[in-house]
Amino acid sequence: MKRLVLSVLVLTSLTGCFRMSVRSPAPRDGAPAGRMGASFVGGLTTSDVAAGECRHGLSRVDVYWPWWSPLVYAVTFGIVAPLRTEYVCAQGPEGAGGGEEVPASVPGL
Repeated sequence: MKRLVLSVLVLTSLTGCFRMSVRSPAPRDGAPAGRMGASFVGGLTTSDVAAGECRHGLSRVDVYWPWWSPLVYAVTFGIVAPLRTEYVCAQGPEGAGGGEEVPASVPGL
């Protein structure tokens, strides 16, 4: 019995956390927003939690497991892992003080 308890304690201590951070040089536009999502079947597919939210792209993105996510992951045998995404939208060219807008194509070429 002692061996089983020791094994469970060792395996529990070897668990890690998941966190991914991405930063861009774009200036921030507003306060951070957050959404919940999930990773399915051991990470083979994920839910898209921030697509289309920001008109000018993203300035900062942090994806991590909430404190209760490993419990859900263990109960579902690795099929579902809840994820939390926090992001900040990038500021557009009109708010960044970049001057006049550059056309996408040059006429006559």
